[in-house]
Amino acid sequence: MRVLNPDGILRLAEAGGPKNLADDRGHGSLQDPTAPPAFLHLIQALLRRRWMILAIATAGTLFAAILALLVPPQYTAKAQLTVERPSGAGQASERVLDEIIDTHLALIASPDHLRHVADSLRPPQPENAEAAAPAAPPSQPEATDGSPPDGAKQEPGFIQRMMQRLAVWIPALSGRSEADLFLENLFRKTQVIQERRSRLITVAFTSPDPQTAATYANRIAEAYVDSLRRQMEEDAAERLKEIDRQIAAARAEVQAAQQAVQDAIRRRVAASSPDAAADADREIRDLTRASRETVEFHDNLLRRRTELKEAQASIRPGIDVHSRAAVPTWPSSHNPLLFVIPSAVLSLMAGCWLALILERADRRLRSEREVQRVLGIPCIGHLPRVRAGTIGAPRLHILNHPTSPYSEAVRNIAAALQAHHTGRGSRVVLVTSSVAGEGKSTLATGLSAYFGTLGRRVLLIDLDILPASEREPAALAVCRSPSREQMRAMIAPQPELGVDYLGLSRLGVDPLLFFEPEGLPRLLTDLRKSYDVIVVGGPPVLGSSEARLLPSIADQVLFVVRWASTKRDIAEHALSFLRRFRAVDEPSLGSTFAVLSHVKVKQARLSVGGADGSPVIDLGPVRPNREKRLPARTAEPATPVEGSV
Repeated sequence: MRVLNPDGILRLAEAGGPKNLADDRGHGSLQDPTAPPAFLHLIQALLRRRWMILAIATAGTLFAAILALLVPPQYTAKAQLTVERPSGAGQASERVLDEIIDTHLALIASPDHLRHVADSLRPPQPENAEAAAPAAPPSQPEATDGSPPDGAKQEPGFIQRMMQRLAVWIPALSGRSEADLFLENLFRKTQVIQERRSRLITVAFTSPDPQTAATYANRIAEAYVDSLRRQMEEDAAERLKEIDRQIAAARAEVQAAQQAVQDAIRRRVAASSPDAAADADREIRDLTRASRETVEFHDNLLRRRTELKEAQASIRPGIDVHSRAAVPTWPSSHNPLLFVIPSAVLSLMAGCWLALILERADRRLRSEREVQRVLGIPCIGHLPRVRAGTIGAPRLHILNHPTSPYSEAVRNIAAALQAHHTGRGSRVVLVTSSVAGEGKSTLATGLSAYFGTLGRRVLLIDLDILPASEREPAALAVCRSPSREQMRAMIAPQPELGVDYLGLSRLGVDPLLFFEPEGLPRLLTDLRKSYDVIVVGGPPVLGSSEARLLPSIADQVLFVVRWASTKRDIAEHALSFLRRFRAVDEPSLGSTFAVLSHVKVKQARLSVGGADGSPVIDLGPVRPNREKRLPARTAEPATPVEGSV
């Protein structure tokens, strides 16, 4: 693998170097002591998907803000009641006061009291409401044989039971009347509390409408005081009525007693014997005493009636309204905008978690060190992606802009190939990839142009054969390939590249015919005498079966991996074919190298921890770009450089 030390000296990692390295996403093992810290991998993974994280955080924040604005503010109005202290002093009176306050708290919040309040607050129903209600169905007679009568209630099914349980928590689904729903809402929004250890009782009601909150709170408090006063007045009137009945009976007894005394006096006057007179006198004394007692009882009843009349005029229920509820001007509910910041934090965390999950599931290759670890072959460089039209002719660009990222990348790849070339004389370099659109044509043209600037004799062969599904039917019918002399005659110079060019991809010949013993292999053997470097732009390994035969005739193979686009399993599958169809005397992939293409240099991030501890390039996401094919040989040669590298 190619890395650059701080002095800028080119160094090459050994092809058989360690492969158990942590990749740029922290997926590897901990056996590599020079691996970057896991925290740095985490930051890099989040930065690669920063736009997705920001989009999720923004969407979550906006959703929380909209939801917060849709929730209406709640206003709470409070009315206060004062409980009178009971007569007496001491600890006993304090206990009685606590019991009285607890009793008032329970009665104010009781369903019976709130039901009366709801009846007074609810708008009156029309008189014909009952008449408009549907009549109840007639009852079905019970069966005498024990069987269920027609129309009997059946056992509810599973769906009905689920709906019934759901209606418990969602009142709108319960089918109850508006009066029951109004009472339940009144009971849920009413709160009755004692202010610390005082004799004040607070009645609070919460509603989205401040005027409604004040009206309901005052109504609950005043209705309770009025109900107590009305109950005490009714009790006093009942006692007064009982006293009047007792007074009437006592008056009748007084009159009867006085009449009995008068009758006894008349009998005393008419008595003829002393014994009769003595009996009459004794009777008169007894009747007079009884009459006096009856009169005293009557007078007591009259005084008691007077006292009840006076008490009825000044009835006090023992609790009174201390202060009425004012219309609240500020909501009692929390400011919904305060939940926007926590929602933004949670959305940001959710975006980070999703980014890490996607990063973990991402199987695309992103760095040179990751390519070496996964594929087991050295990665000798990367080819940057540039905008269309910025390169033009590769030869002129390399000569006029030798320090540009593109020129430096091509120079490094060529230097790595030269360092790995152990033989003397010419060599054949095959440029291929796993699938189409990886950038192999771009690399082949740029590499050929650079070798041409060094004064080397270079031949660029276009063998990027179309897949069988895209070939014309007439091409499959050709049973003979051009001879070596014909193919040699097809070689033409390319001034834009400064090399010779042989286009074989669009001859309309079955590609397998090129690999006959007297065909392309023999031609390459002859061309080695005329050229220093022969660059073969081959087809993708997985897109054409003929591509698996090319490594056997090449000295070096450049396997192009598109940065942030090529998946691991696809690249590994393509390399397995290259190993399988390698020459018998060279079964290994020692002369096979990987190159990253279409790299966005501006999004690159440096992370410490290459195979030897030196910096390696860790790259951000990139959108795949379709590669253009090498041009066919024409009468007027065109530059084989694609519009976008």
